[in-house]
Order: sequence, then C-alpha cells, then structure tokens
Amino acid sequence: MHATAFRYRPPVSPVAAANLEIGKVAVTVRLSFDGALYACRRPPGVVERMEAEALDLLSKGLFVSGIDTPVATVTGAAGHRFVQRSAEFQPPDGWLYQGMCGVGAGRNGLTLTGVLGYRLEVRAEWASRAGDCGPPGSAAEWCEVFGGQLASIGGVVLRRASVLSLGTPP
Repeated sequence: MHATAFRYRPPVSPVAAANLEIGKVAVTVRLSFDGALYACRRPPGVVERMEAEALDLLSKGLFVSGIDTPVATVTGAAGHRFVQRSAEFQPPDGWLYQGMCGVGAGRNGLTLTGVLGYRLEVRAEWASRAGDCGPPGSAAEWCEVFGGQLASIGGVVLRRASVLSLGTPP
C-alpha cells in the first residue's frame, strides 16, 4: 500500500489556547510546540491537507491542570506524553512552563511520531470588573493574589488556536 510521508512542523504561534474569567481574575492559557514530527498518511494524500489533519490530531483534547502550582500538568486525547522541564515566573502577570512532549498518535490513516518541545504560558490579571488594581510584583505575590482563583479552576480544556487547520471546527 502506498503512503505519503513528510516532516510536520507545528505552527510557531500557539496551537491551542483558552481564555476564562473567574471572580475578578482573567486567565489566558496558551500552548505552543517547537520542533518537527514524522507524519505518514495511508492512503496517500495532499500534503497541505495532511498538515491540517496533523494539527487537528496534535491539538485534540488538550487539557491543563495545576496552573496554580509549579508543576502544571498537560495531557492530550491522542496520548501525548508531556514532561515539564522548567517553570519560570514572567513578570508581571504569568508563568512559563516548558518541557518535552512525546507524540505517538494516529487517526484516520494519519500517524504522527516524534518528540516536540512545548511552551505553556499561563497569564492571570485583574478582569475589568476588578477596578484599578496593579499587577503583583513578584512570583510569591502573584501566587498569593491569584493562587486561590487558579486553584478553584481545577483544569482547562484548550481549543485549537491556529487558523491553519481545515478539519474539525474548534
């Protein structure tokens, strides 16, 4: 049986994201990947369409929990294996989590395999209804101010953020 194989590079912009408000806090979560995967499609297909299918598969069912902790947990419906390497406060309003993501997923004849770097950005700031509140000045203050609201979220389902995908609507 013939197949089309190619090297798939996810878009540089966030692949998946979520925006929500809880109480007086607005939270933005964005997930980006870096690197390339091996992609194979049986039966063969048009590479541009396969890239859209690959983005759909890579971004399917992404879920983030523990955004109030130093170790945020990321999971995906396709069985991606996320391993966090670092967490760094990004003044004035967020945390940056980085690590590696092992991908071994398939759907409808398309398979993706390889390892990508990932970047998870979590931003928390005062919502418009919070009034005139300044941003926290340190990681400890950020956790003190926003930690309770973030802990009450539990987890966030990320939706595909890229407009490049032609498949399932976000």
